[in-house]
Amino acid sequence: MAVIDRRDFLKGCASFAAVAAVRGFGLTNLVFDSQLTKPARAAEPYAPHQPPPNNRDLLVLVFVRGGLDGLNLLVPFNTSAKDCQQYYTVLRPTLNIPAPNAAATRKAVDLNGRFGLHPDAARGASGVNVPNGHASDTGGLYALYTRGDLAIVDAAGSPDVTGSHFDTELYVDMGGKNNLASGGWLSRYLDAIGEPNDALAVAPQWNPAPALFSPTGRSSMVVPDGKEFGPQWRTQAWMPDATRAALVQAQRNLLQPMYQRSSAFIEAVGQSAFQAYDELANVFATAYTPSAPYVESGSHVPDYGHFARSLQVVAQIAKASLSNPLRVAAIDVGGGYDTHDNQGTLDWSGNNRFPRLITNLSNNLKAFCDDMNADPQWRGRYVIVVLSEFGRVLYQNDSAGTDHGSGNVMLVIGSGGQYGTPNINAGIYGDWPGLSHFGFNDGLQITTDYRRVIADVLTARMAVSPALIQSAVFPGFSFSTGLGIAVPK
Repeated sequence: MAVIDRRDFLKGCASFAAVAAVRGFGLTNLVFDSQLTKPARAAEPYAPHQPPPNNRDLLVLVFVRGGLDGLNLLVPFNTSAKDCQQYYTVLRPTLNIPAPNAAATRKAVDLNGRFGLHPDAARGASGVNVPNGHASDTGGLYALYTRGDLAIVDAAGSPDVTGSHFDTELYVDMGGKNNLASGGWLSRYLDAIGEPNDALAVAPQWNPAPALFSPTGRSSMVVPDGKEFGPQWRTQAWMPDATRAALVQAQRNLLQPMYQRSSAFIEAVGQSAFQAYDELANVFATAYTPSAPYVESGSHVPDYGHFARSLQVVAQIAKASLSNPLRVAAIDVGGGYDTHDNQGTLDWSGNNRFPRLITNLSNNLKAFCDDMNADPQWRGRYVIVVLSEFGRVLYQNDSAGTDHGSGNVMLVIGSGGQYGTPNINAGIYGDWPGLSHFGFNDGLQITTDYRRVIADVLTARMAVSPALIQSAVFPGFSFSTGLGIAVPK
């Protein structure tokens, strides 16, 4: 029989009770439900009713924290003669990405004759030089673009941009600097479409996603890794399985009666959390085998594989047979995108910082799409929105890096193009401002509000009316039409 230390037991109980009580603010709910006593099982493949109800697509928000250098991801190699001269000679003489027609071995990959992708966003595509190869090199963002599943918006950003990561990230997460008291925009989206407060929303990481914060009692689950799912003290390295199981059962016996005393708010929140925890515990009881190769190795990515594992958690939950299917997921990507110094460009044998940052994004986003699309139920039923709080300054600094700027790229990734059922229109969108006139903080001028891009997706794929966009999802934002990225249902 396992012996439980009294101090560990009491600490765990206290944390469980506190977490359940503040569930409505977006924190993890690690509690239990005696009604779900079925043995753990693997989710059934291709089970019915997996996508979100009411014919809405699953929305996956990927927030690249730190300020991605979009100018070296989407390279303006031929937007105009003046831009070309500015980019290659004046602004970034040693921190540029060679044009597709350059003699260099490593160079941008042409998209439309005006813009090209960084070559590590096209690893595995025909004709692209790929040092340090990996099984996940299947074309990356370039493959998604050519098969009709990637829309790129240039010069996008927040009108509330400041020089601070923390302020600008917060304003983006809340959908505007005047919306701080009303929670995150993802939570307001779920409110606006009438989803119940316990509709499954997940942040597959160690911290809650600010865009899911809610003052109305709406919940979200923090799931950093399926292997580590459970109370804080469930981490495998901390205690043996037998001790952990005994502790879980002891807490269940203590807390369960407390939340079954009535149907008042706290009790109802606790009971709902019980159900969510046990249903996901059933999913994670079986190891997940993805249908496409992700990249987690430190030789290729800078974040210890966190982004790859986050995407796999989303795929595993989405493809499980759940009575409460996944509606939204929010992922924060880190690993060093705040490139003030030693940013790097193309070199894998020397300063490979930027190539690893781009590989992490590109290869893993492509892997997630292939993983999800392996289940026919999901083809054309999910959309990924990728954004960053701001871009970088247009010119390189004296430390071989770039400082905080303003306008940036946004990515909208669909899921049905290669199967003839596209849910987005691939292409390059936005009003390119050129490189002759600097925007805020000497960055790229912002010509498209990031909220317009998101509203485009929500109105076309999630049946959110323009009126609800303005009144509920993004209060204070004037919206009438999108950019035509998402295909209306």
